[in-house]
Amino acid sequence: MDALSFMPPATTTPAPAEPPRQNRRQQAKAATRQKVLTAAENLFDRVGYKAGTIRDIAVGAGMSTGAVFANFEDKDALYLAIYGHPALTPEQGRHLAAALRKAVEFLEGFEHDPFQVGLHDLLADCREILPPARREPA
Repeated sequence: MDALSFMPPATTTPAPAEPPRQNRRQQAKAATRQKVLTAAENLFDRVGYKAGTIRDIAVGAGMSTGAVFANFEDKDALYLAIYGHPALTPEQGRHLAAALRKAVEFLEGFEHDPFQVGLHDLLADCREILPPARREPA
């Protein structure tokens, strides 16, 4: 048997598995969870994390506070599920903004480099979300 006649078996990529079908109870639970998430996101966007309450979220979702707690441990868990990170304290927000300003300042040194593809858009996004820097009293 020469080296050219031996071919390893072809590897095939398995087809992606279909997600398992949900029964009616699972579908209802998923719909309830989504209603809670939507109500919480609307409330947090409208009044902020601190002012929003579980009771307000339940009212917005058209259900009881028990239904909210059946799906989420607390308001922090809801926030994390919606935004992908825990809610920031004002101090953490200030530190994050300061770090982002430093990053923007650093990246601006490369802004006119033609090899930095996408940097202009990244800087524009950062500048758009950064609050104005507060001037420290002299």
